[in-house]
This record gives sequence, C-alpha cells and structure tokens, in this order.
Amino acid sequence: MTTVILVLLCLAIAGRELYLASDKRLPRAQVELRELRAQLAELTRRHESLQADVAEVAAPGIPIPQPDRSPDVLDRFDALHDRVVVLEKTVGELTEDLAGLDADRDAQRALARSLDTVERDVLELHREMLDRLDRDEGVVGGLLLSEEGEAEALLADAFEGCASEYGLRVRVRAPRTDGGWLGTAYHLSGMRPDALAEELFSYARGLYAPDDPSALGALLAELAQLRGGGVARFGPFTAVRTQSSLLCGLLPDDDAAEPWELAGRVRELPEDRRCDLTWLRADD
Repeated sequence: MTTVILVLLCLAIAGRELYLASDKRLPRAQVELRELRAQLAELTRRHESLQADVAEVAAPGIPIPQPDRSPDVLDRFDALHDRVVVLEKTVGELTEDLAGLDADRDAQRALARSLDTVERDVLELHREMLDRLDRDEGVVGGLLLSEEGEAEALLADAFEGCASEYGLRVRVRAPRTDGGWLGTAYHLSGMRPDALAEELFSYARGLYAPDDPSALGALLAELAQLRGGGVARFGPFTAVRTQSSLLCGLLPDDDAAEPWELAGRVRELPEDRRCDLTWLRADD
C-alpha cells in the first residue's frame, strides 16, 4: 500500500511540473511543489524504516517469548483462584446476612411500634381501672425506695404484707428510680388515702418494742436495719430512714420531694404529725 502511494505521488508531482510549465501563477505553484516533495521524502523515510523493522523481526534465531507454565506459577495461580472463590462465597454470605439484618430491623421497628401501642393501651386501661376503683373503694399511692436498691426484696415483701394486713390490694407495680434510689411505685386499692395514713401513723406512734409482730412493725424494722437511706409511703403516711434516724410523719399526698429531702420535710411537721422511731435501729 505504501508503494502505491509513493507511485501516485510521483505521478502527481510530474503532472504538476508539466502543468506549471504553462501556468502563469508560478510562485504559488512552486510552494505547493516543495510541500509535495517534502511529504514524499517523509513517506519514503517511513517506508524504509518499516521495511527494516519487518526484516529484523523476521530474522531467524530470535526467540519468541512463551508464557511461563512452571509448576510454581501454576500453583500460585490455583491458590489465587481458590482465594477468589472463598472471597466470592464470603461476599455472598455477607450479602445474605445484610439482607437478613435489614429484614430484622424492619421487624424490630414493627415490633417496637406494636409494643408502644400496647404500652399506651395498658396505661389507658390502668387509668380507667384506677379511676373506677377510686370512686368505688379508694386508691392509695405507694412508694418504696432504698439507696442503690439495698434489701429491695425484703422491703417489698414487708411493704406488700403491710398493705395486705390493712385490706389493700396491689393493682399496679412500676419500677421507680430517683437518682441512686431504686424501688417500686404502687397503686393500691381498698381504702381512702387519708384514713389509711391516719391509722398507720397512730399505730407507729404507739410502737414500744422493736419486735412488734404487726406487718407495719416488720416494715419499719426492715427500714431501720438499712445501712443507707430508705423511704416507705402509703398516701400521706411517710417513713424515712437516714443514716442517723428513722422518722415517720403525715406529709401531703402530693408532696413530690426527692427521697433525700423527705426527712427534712418530716422534721418540719408539727409534733402531732410526726414521730421519731430511731430507737428501732439495732445499734441503739
């Protein structure tokens, strides 16, 4: 193909020279002729270079490189292939796990929504039940706390035993946390809060022995044995254990003081609304 192009260029140059002999626009034609000759020289040079390269490649004795097929190379290839297979399998498993996690998240979100709905329904039912009980027989709010949950199970048994002795039924129990104080909030039915509180307070003021057999005596004794603080409330009736004292009093039922503030509130009550039972402590 290169040879044909060279022949055609030679013919074109010869034709151009014949034409220029009679052309009156000689200067411009001479410029075109020089450009054509330069192109011819460049093509000739490239053609000769290409022929030399072809002759060199075709010369005998020059080895043609072959792929390395030694056992070591094949072993490395097989090992690499095995790793690729393992990685593909791992990626597939991870993909399945991720799909499962997405499904689990959807299920968990649906479950969380269902639980929220159930909790709202339960709270609403509790409110309706307590409102009805309050109208019919009275509802008393109860509270039992101790620092860091000390003796929580023993206190709960004594508290609920006291409630039962006074004809109260536990309607609602709810975990309660106030700072480092742990315990339970109660709703109890069976008496009006003020009547119950007066009865409990009167009995507490009449205590004279640490081994009193009543359920209230057992509850107060458990409070007295605590190393830290404790609170037991039945409506307005409040028993407070501090590190140095055990006090009882009749606080307003809606007093929302923190547990560690209740002892100070009780001390501020009139004498006929409070009593000191510190003598129940075992170390006194």
